[in-house]
Amino acid sequence: MGWIVVISGGPGGPQYITEIARKKAQEAEVLIGSKLQLQSVMPKKDQTVYEETSIERIMELIDEHRAKKTAVMVTGDAGIYSLSQKIIDRFGKDAVKEVVPGVSSIQVAFARIKEPWLNVRVFSFHGRPLEGLEKVLEHERVAILCDREHNSKVILRKLMDYGLLKGKREIYVCQELTLPEERVIKIGSPEDVKMIEVKGREIVVILSIRD
Repeated sequence: MGWIVVISGGPGGPQYITEIARKKAQEAEVLIGSKLQLQSVMPKKDQTVYEETSIERIMELIDEHRAKKTAVMVTGDAGIYSLSQKIIDRFGKDAVKEVVPGVSSIQVAFARIKEPWLNVRVFSFHGRPLEGLEKVLEHERVAILCDREHNSKVILRKLMDYGLLKGKREIYVCQELTLPEERVIKIGSPEDVKMIEVKGREIVVILSIRD
């Protein structure tokens, strides 16, 4: 019987965490998550709570609490470039009692620009090298997950070298989605890229426009 519950914590804003996610988090004996995630679910006083973002330390905490129902909060939806796969790789599917789905930042990004996200190709350079970035322009609808090093400005400048602005495309930088600092920037020129103020949470959306 598994002891791990993986809970999708949504894109950041507390209003975007599901009621079932909050319920499952409060039912756990041990709860692990970031500060923002923990604030969103409002842990109970009798829970053992760890504010932790280090992947290796999270794995250690899961291992240390095998005798207890342990819930781990993951960013966005557990099915998209998530810590959930690392948990399954380390402990196996049988160790995971339940995966609670949620709202992803990709869903929110496409909602903000009023576009469907069907057939979107997702690339993540969050903690990954920029290998294969040129393949982005081979797809009609793309979402790119960024990080501090490989931020929107770095990625867009590199894509401009590959001809990003030569085709008919709509380009958006979505920052801090669902948080008070949220901003969606439409990009149409190198000057627009130059003016970007990089944030911690960013998604680049690229849509090819058909004639």
